Amino acid sequence: MKVMSTGLLVLSLTSPAVAHAATGEVVAVQAVSPADSVGKTVSVSCPSGTKVVGTGGSVTGERTTITRVRPSADLTSVEVTAVEHGAGTVQPWVVKVRANCAPGDFTLVSKSDTKTVEASCPAGLKSVGVVGETDGVHLTKLAPKNNLKGAVVEAPDTASVTAHAICGTRPGLVLRGGSPSVVMTKTASKSVACQGDEQPISAGGAVAGAIIDDVVPDGSGATVTGEATDAQGQAIRWSITPYVVCSQ
Repeated sequence: MKVMSTGLLVLSLTSPAVAHAATGEVVAVQAVSPADSVGKTVSVSCPSGTKVVGTGGSVTGERTTITRVRPSADLTSVEVTAVEHGAGTVQPWVVKVRANCAPGDFTLVSKSDTKTVEASCPAGLKSVGVVGETDGVHLTKLAPKNNLKGAVVEAPDTASVTAHAICGTRPGLVLRGGSPSVVMTKTASKSVACQGDEQPISAGGAVAGAIIDDVVPDGSGATVTGEATDAQGQAIRWSITPYVVCSQ
């Protein structure tokens, strides 16, 4: 699907537009862009002494999509880019960015290719977070490998794709989710929760025959949202799969 954007507005929002919410060692930092009808990037930074371990991004409105979730090389900040696709929209919409931040030693491993890319963590480390970006088209998968040894990022056709794996260690790391749901509506969301006293570290998601709109760690787990229509704008059959990396 061709992505269309009439422009790109770059924003870096700071307090009071940025909200901070602490949950144990993990601190959630988020920001929301102004509402307008133009492609935009919004970013947030982690508090001093912490690094990005998980990320999330979402957009509102029809015919909008996330094309990039990119952490800084030192894992102190993250930015999310979203654009309009297809015929676009004249209605105002917003993009949101979220970073889950935690103290510790974490490493960013990145790899670029076309369509499907895997970034692998060094020996002894696991992928606590998954991040990805394209050359301007929508994403179809942002997910950890089953053994948490890296990140898998996908986009359609011959799109240029970069996968980022945030690698490190945390107590009791476990991957939850991975079960697809078939839907027949234009948009759908699916959530997956951590169990017991686990807390969500990072979110992931995948769609088949659709576009990823949102991938967000929230509450006790993570939520992924997608959209799919045919050439006439009617709902089609597609599937959606959520993932969440949890820690003790």
